[in-house]
Amino acid sequence: MTWHNDHVETLTRRRMMNKTYAVPPPPPHNEGKTAAAWTLNLGVVLGALIAAVGLVMGELPIMGIGAGVIVLAIIVGVVMSIAGLGQPRRRAGSANS
Repeated sequence: MTWHNDHVETLTRRRMMNKTYAVPPPPPHNEGKTAAAWTLNLGVVLGALIAAVGLVMGELPIMGIGAGVIVLAIIVGVVMSIAGLGQPRRRAGSANS
């Protein structure tokens, strides 16, 4: 055996992994297009539009209404997600993850 062959064999042995790793499961194929996501997104866009109109008009109450719509949309989106209408969640430490 030549020095070159011995060197390659030693490098190959060093690169081998002792532990095997499982490939994680693929994410859901909904690309985030859920009822909770749509509700949250449309609510934030609508609230921002209302706030922008209030800003252009110089009306502080209309800007406040727009901010309130944004906060309400965030709350409704999170509640819908928790209720199961959002992206499925994987639990840490479960047998399926």
